[in-house]
Amino acid sequence: MSIETKAALLGLAAGLAVLGGTFGLSPLLQLATAAAAKEQSTNIASAATSPTLEGEARRGHSLFDHNCAHCHGDDARGDEGPSLYDLNKTDARIARIVREGIKGEMPKFGAKLNDADIQALIAYLRTLNS
Repeated sequence: MSIETKAALLGLAAGLAVLGGTFGLSPLLQLATAAAAKEQSTNIASAATSPTLEGEARRGHSLFDHNCAHCHGDDARGDEGPSLYDLNKTDARIARIVREGIKGEMPKFGAKLNDADIQALIAYLRTLNS
């Protein structure tokens, strides 16, 4: 067998291997693409059902940056004040703490933040997870 024939057979074998791999993996690629499409549509649907919460949490983050970050840290993981991740307090308890402060530990924000601001701040805090 000549070198040209061997090279042609080797090229043909390589081409067939690529085609076999492509078509053999095709079902797996289709499943991955379908799963990604389903996840994306779920994310879009959940975003569409709660645009107010997203907006409130975004506004709450801005309020946090201006009023809380200097003690609780830019990332809310704590600095002078405690970490605000995974709070085990009710929204009503958090609102009361924000309004009334904690004597000797945290100032009162009731005169500075209205109820809507406090609810937006709580919406942001609820997005924080470990």
